[in-house]
Amino acid sequence: MKLIKMFGLAALAAVATMALVGATSASATTTQLCPTHTGLICGVVNVHQVLKAGTVGELLALIDVLCLSFLVEATASGLGNPQQIHATSQTFGGCGTGSTHNNCTVTVQEQPLSNLLKTGLDQGVLTATNGRTRLVCSNIGLDCVYDLEGIEFNVGAGHLTATETVTTELGGKFFCPDEGLLDALLETLGNIYLLG
Repeated sequence: MKLIKMFGLAALAAVATMALVGATSASATTTQLCPTHTGLICGVVNVHQVLKAGTVGELLALIDVLCLSFLVEATASGLGNPQQIHATSQTFGGCGTGSTHNNCTVTVQEQPLSNLLKTGLDQGVLTATNGRTRLVCSNIGLDCVYDLEGIEFNVGAGHLTATETVTTELGGKFFCPDEGLLDALLETLGNIYLLG
């Protein structure tokens, strides 16, 4: 359950991470993602992130759920301190409670918005301001909805990392814990730099 929430946040974080690759100094007054490492204003930037090869997304709770794939697409626009990032699409695959990874589904009910704040050279924090994700594991009657607001991801070196990040469950059916822990490592497809 937290895994789902974590994945939603991971998607946002992934976009933020791409922006951090090749980041400049922490003394900036604005934050912006760019496909090139220059001092120019980049405008609207589209970012794609996936689970890092050889890793899985994990929701750690009373019942652990693993997802083998995750793709997030997001858009960063304008300048800001922080810069706003909007997830436009998220796709989860191979999710489950057993070795077959096919008994659970993760769907996005509300694409998250988040704020990306540069905190140092090639470092930043992505914080979700909204978003909802639903986890269903029909074989065990699990049907839970998670709120992504307030979830934070560390961004750096082209990666978005959630390390046992706490998630909050909004309500559901049967065995939905109030909170869980999300572990995920996302990487960007293509070069994205965090400038400022």
